[in-house]
Amino acid sequence: MSLSSQQGDSNGQNESMDFIETAQYNAPSGNSSRALLPPPWRQYRHPNGDIYYYNPQLRLITPDNIRDPQIFEYILDAREDHLQCLAGDPNLHRLPSDYELVISDISDTAAVIRMYSRAAGEAYTWTEEQGLIRKTTEHFWSYVAEYPSHHENLPPNTEEEFVQSLSNARQAVISGAVFPFSERQIEQIIARYNYLTGLRSQGRNSTPSLAWLVGAVMPLDAVGRRVDDQDLEALMNGSSS
Repeated sequence: MSLSSQQGDSNGQNESMDFIETAQYNAPSGNSSRALLPPPWRQYRHPNGDIYYYNPQLRLITPDNIRDPQIFEYILDAREDHLQCLAGDPNLHRLPSDYELVISDISDTAAVIRMYSRAAGEAYTWTEEQGLIRKTTEHFWSYVAEYPSHHENLPPNTEEEFVQSLSNARQAVISGAVFPFSERQIEQIIARYNYLTGLRSQGRNSTPSLAWLVGAVMPLDAVGRRVDDQDLEALMNGSSS
């Protein structure tokens, strides 16, 4: 699958993607970074260099340093508490069986816990007040961008949706619609996508970079009609006029 690009670097390597924001993690530091990981945990590296950990049996992700025994204990305790809460929720049947649990910002008193289903393309959370609820599409794409390296392939149908959205966005921008990205930036995204899929066709593992790109760009929806340069600059900077 490819998209025709009207401009951009010939090999796609030198394009600036500074306009795409991603989450930053806290990489392990000190002697703890040399400690052995408890099996079957594995360490993965985000294309931006940040580290996270994944347990395929528990389907559990964390960017926190589980090489620290205390952090590791906090993570497992938080998971157990969360599963107990889910077990009593009357809407538990709405949570797909393939969901992955993400636990971050852990301490002895608190943690941020999120859930994502690759098969359903959805994100979820649980609170004592509301129980199990589905989050917006943006949360799912954020997950894809934040944790792109522990699966061999992109989530089902996401690449097709990405390609179609880019094609639609390019045509809509030319017609005067306003998107989070300019026409030039959309062309840069297309060039980068074609470069990464080219690497994949050569047998290279470009899935982490592809997932990062797709997750950071999507959902690619129009946000309004044509605006002047000042309003467009404010939109690109994430501020309002």
